[in-house]
Amino acid sequence: MLTKFTRLAATAIALASGAVAAAQAAYPERAVKIIVPFGAGGNTDLIARVTADFLSKDLGQPFIIENRGGGGGSVGAGIAAAAEADGYTLLFGTAGSISINPYLHKVKYALKDFTPISNAAESSILIVVNPKLGVETLKELIALTSSGKQQINFASGGVGTTAHVAGVLYNEMTDSNMVHIPYKGAGEVINDLIAGRVQVNMNNIPSFLPHLPTGELKALAVARKTRSALLPDVPTTKEAGLDNFVLGSWYGLMGPAGIPQEAVDVLFKGMKALGESPEASEKFKSLGVELTVDASPAAFAEYLNEQSEWWGKVLQNPAFKKK
Repeated sequence: MLTKFTRLAATAIALASGAVAAAQAAYPERAVKIIVPFGAGGNTDLIARVTADFLSKDLGQPFIIENRGGGGGSVGAGIAAAAEADGYTLLFGTAGSISINPYLHKVKYALKDFTPISNAAESSILIVVNPKLGVETLKELIALTSSGKQQINFASGGVGTTAHVAGVLYNEMTDSNMVHIPYKGAGEVINDLIAGRVQVNMNNIPSFLPHLPTGELKALAVARKTRSALLPDVPTTKEAGLDNFVLGSWYGLMGPAGIPQEAVDVLFKGMKALGESPEASEKFKSLGVELTVDASPAAFAEYLNEQSEWWGKVLQNPAFKKK
């Protein structure tokens, strides 16, 4: 009798375990929404759509982009942080929305309110000048801006943007005094940079790509540890004479805090496949970013913590406080 009972119990446990495993393996059972905290058509949106299309094909369910712009990315990020933690609402986060905004604005979220899944892409800062400035290398620019012989203006899309941070850090590291000229948008910056109304801009690579082959703008260095595959002939800042000047933006997939581990595992598996796709790599390059998938969700979490700590220290500078 005991043997029969034991067999029945074992069978029941096995069936229950199988049911749990099947339920876990079923994710995603329906469409997954990815909130992009910026408007449609921008670079973040386009990168997110390439990612979503790949995940849709790889995981067998639609991954649908929902644009929720506003507040420099803080509106959409806040909506994602407050969403149900079931793995069916995700966020395509960025350096601005996650690493920077909590230090500059009153937002309704913090890094702890998200579950990191994987980085997707990175874009590095490129130091660009108007050719009429007459400098051919970064060393020549440093010599000019640190001499105090003439006023040199650098442009940004506003206080606290990566372009503004880059200019302030450059001033501090080179004992220069370039004057910050804030603009409302990247388009205005490029127009005035080409026209010579500002002389220097340090911003993400994509905004400059159409204007480098034409000679309208000149690239001096890329602020990363290794050369960019997008501009292999442009030296790194270290190679060009400015050490420890590494700065850029990241784009990555996240969920609200507490989403099921099985969802994290499945999503990361899809992201890992994305990272190994030559087709995806080429699509990302066409958007001016480099495909970068972390070794694990834990590695992405560590990177986000490092970024948050670094930006927290940098943004204590009074130059980044809105007047």
